[in-house]
Amino acid sequence: MAKNLLLFFAFLILAYIVISFENFTVILSGIAIFLIGMFFMQDGFKLLSGGVLEKLLQKFTSNTFYAILTGFFSTALVQSSSIISLVVISFLSVELLTLVQGIGIIFGSNLGSTTTAWIVSSLGVDVKISIYAMPMILFGVILRFSKNNTYKGIGNVLLGLGFIFLGISYMKDGFDTLKDSLDLASYSMEGPLGIMIYILIGAIATVIIQSSAATLAIIITALSAGSIIYINAIALVIGANVGTTFTAILASLASNENGKRVAFAHFTFNIITATIITSLIYQFQDLVDYLAPYLGISEHNYTMKLSLFHTIFSLVGIILLSPFIHQIEKLSKILIKKKVSALSKPKYLMDSNLALPDAAIASIRKETISLYESCQKAMLHALNLHTSNLKTKEDLKLQISKEVSKIDTNIDEIYHSNLKIIYSEIIKYASFAQENMTSTQQQEVADIKKSAKLIVEVLKDTRDIQKNVNFYLKSKNDYIKQEYNLLREELATILIDINLLDSSETQLEKLTQLEVIKSTLMANDLSNTGKIDALIREDKIKATMATSLINDSATVYSIQKKLVETASMLFLNNNLLKEIGDTQK
Repeated sequence: MAKNLLLFFAFLILAYIVISFENFTVILSGIAIFLIGMFFMQDGFKLLSGGVLEKLLQKFTSNTFYAILTGFFSTALVQSSSIISLVVISFLSVELLTLVQGIGIIFGSNLGSTTTAWIVSSLGVDVKISIYAMPMILFGVILRFSKNNTYKGIGNVLLGLGFIFLGISYMKDGFDTLKDSLDLASYSMEGPLGIMIYILIGAIATVIIQSSAATLAIIITALSAGSIIYINAIALVIGANVGTTFTAILASLASNENGKRVAFAHFTFNIITATIITSLIYQFQDLVDYLAPYLGISEHNYTMKLSLFHTIFSLVGIILLSPFIHQIEKLSKILIKKKVSALSKPKYLMDSNLALPDAAIASIRKETISLYESCQKAMLHALNLHTSNLKTKEDLKLQISKEVSKIDTNIDEIYHSNLKIIYSEIIKYASFAQENMTSTQQQEVADIKKSAKLIVEVLKDTRDIQKNVNFYLKSKNDYIKQEYNLLREELATILIDINLLDSSETQLEKLTQLEVIKSTLMANDLSNTGKIDALIREDKIKATMATSLINDSATVYSIQKKLVETASMLFLNNNLLKEIGDTQK
């Protein structure tokens, strides 16, 4: 409630400013148009990249230097450090990048983001770029409505550039007009206090606007119009770099621990660099003045000098902190612990059982059965079957007969966020436990480890058929729809049968139930082969349907075989009975 009231009053104040002060309205409109341009351009580059950006980030990060270089070029290309940050966080979550590589890319991204300042200072203030904005917007709109993603991407980029140029033009005109009625430069402050105040203003502005690029555009256009003095503009740039770390932290709150660690690295980079630069701000101002002539920047071209300062800021940070990336990584892991959800936290792997072989075997078996139960639930949901009322085959037939109600199940996410962690813990725990075991006990543990591996494979196999199941269950062809319903029924039936196997009281009952499952499995395989051949010959299904069905039938049969093998290792504890069962395969 308080937040809504605060937002309401903020809008009232903004509305008052817009209505009462025309010059501020022009500047604020320029900021708004600039931000719209940034969003369009980012969306355009997303469409144009087509996965190339992701591949580059993954491929060219073999060491810290290449990671930093890749971060620089990719950010300079897409003109958005936020896109790069999102890709980095995504890759970290599926372990396509290490945290060290991710931090290196973020370091390089800081340098790449300085190219925005160069574009604004070189084009936005010395060239009347508004004349280029309208044609870009016109062609951008035309291309944006294309169905081709490439053309649509180009259209978005042109729209983005057009709006960015138009926004810069509005901001520059606003500051030029404002200077005639209100000399903001008269409020300039030099000395340590002035520097700290302007750093704070730059940081707050960036947090509010949520875009360091937009803040820099405002600073450069204000400096160009003479609304602020050079040293205050430098302080504002430092503040913008500090402010962007807070926006990164806010964005990381909804991400996993690796996202938070990357945000921490970003925060560390900018805070340490800002502290060093601020303490030596006049020396760095002199360095910019010294280097400017070598880059063709005139003595009084303060906007270009400001861009050079921004680049030096990031370069100093990279030079000073890149040798300590591993230390930053370790510190981030100490400060930001990995959160383990209840579903991904082992229930039975107690360290106290490691020295007791029988207790350790029981712990490993129970944890693997728990893993199987989680896998089974994910499999049934992937087949659009509700597990809350699925105890018997009659329950299953009732669900199959009803209209399919899709259950959104992301197996990859379930695997990476939960089951993979449990599986890894089982393997780790078993490896330590086997040190204290006899050869017979070690073999028993090896079988359980194998069953855990099969469970993970079964989950991934289910993912492979999930897409076709969802697709063909909506088909207008009743024959293909019926066949995929049969595949669902067969796979769910064997899961129900295995549950009965688990609940059997004696080992003899378990073995008998296992033989029933094996017989059903063999009959299903022979029946499916004959039916598919008949459907093809009678032209009841298309060739594309037939190939999908053949492949998915083979996958389902493979899943069933793995489930039977898993069940025999997990639920038949007596070695003699297991051997009897194996001889009857």
